Amino acid sequence: MLDFSAVGMTQWMFQEASSQMLTLSEAVEQLKQNAHIRTAKETLARYCGADAENEGVLKKRLVDLLCQSDLKAKPDSIERKVRMWMKDNVQYIGKRTAIQLCYSLHLQVEEADQMLIRLTGERFHWRDPEDIIWCFGLKNNLSYQQACGLISNLEENSKAYSPGKPEAVLTEVIKLQALPLHTEKELEAFFEKNWEKLGKLHNTAYDLFMKFLQLLGLPDSGDFLPAAREMPVKEIVCTYMYKNFIPKAGDIKEKHKEMENAALLAIQRDIRENWPDEIVLSRMMHRQTDVTRKVLILLFLACDGGESKYGDYSDEDEENYFMDALFRITCMLNDCGFAPLDSRIPFDWMVLYCLCADESIFVDDNVQRFLSAIFTDGSSVSDEAE
Repeated sequence: MLDFSAVGMTQWMFQEASSQMLTLSEAVEQLKQNAHIRTAKETLARYCGADAENEGVLKKRLVDLLCQSDLKAKPDSIERKVRMWMKDNVQYIGKRTAIQLCYSLHLQVEEADQMLIRLTGERFHWRDPEDIIWCFGLKNNLSYQQACGLISNLEENSKAYSPGKPEAVLTEVIKLQALPLHTEKELEAFFEKNWEKLGKLHNTAYDLFMKFLQLLGLPDSGDFLPAAREMPVKEIVCTYMYKNFIPKAGDIKEKHKEMENAALLAIQRDIRENWPDEIVLSRMMHRQTDVTRKVLILLFLACDGGESKYGDYSDEDEENYFMDALFRITCMLNDCGFAPLDSRIPFDWMVLYCLCADESIFVDDNVQRFLSAIFTDGSSVSDEAE
């Protein structure tokens, strides 16, 4: 196992994934041997200015920060929570607690946003009323308790807001309107005026999600004409989301019950976590649950950005397809409020490696063989045609 600093490891993993020098079997083995998955403890130590190796000091620092920002909290309960964060298999913590730490550390909005990405896998969502308040509090130097009070007030005041007809507004538009707010009166007026435009679901991501699905064969629900390329949701999941390559959790435990390779198990867990099936995809289509980052990335890979502004519109063959595709997928994730690809996350490392193809048509084959290798012993991996 190689030993690097956090920043050095991130850069090294990116270079390895994008080097175009590794065969598939070498890439799978590289990830198995050298994957250094970022833990919550590592991120917490970085933002607290502590040493991740000195758990005693780090735990005390975290308990003190959380107790100082919430005087009603029980120290014993906080200590138990912090002890859980110190485990090497913990990558994420709860969003509310992460936000509380942002307040305790007096972070600016953009700093807090980056910390949330590392600790929760998501960033502030500027259409979510609560997140708007959290950002308002950070920007205007409110305490955590003051921000909690504003959220309690919102729950009461929202009953008086006219629900109106829901409006599809992009998150960036709301962010530009909410950022300049300085007083509680301005904040209340903003909510009253824009309430029908707000919500917890990502509109930009949903719009892209539906466009990608329709391009891949799902008919437009408003189109009553026969659809020549109509494809059931289950078939889309199997064809474009590689469901058949992702074993169930029980199957993994049975296959590797005698395996002592903790790194491989962590890689498998990260890749298969929240992997979509037809039920999840259907719930996303009907806005019963939010579109996830993983689903959006898989759909992007399936149609190379489709006919959206993130598609490939180059007139000539790109000399470096990887850099072009990486730029487009990064823009998409940023516009949708998701974290960019991170080479320290196994799923993201797989995406980076599989994007290293001469043309987009080879990406699908790369992903299939990579997943097959990760969830087997790797003995069947072929480097043919690489």
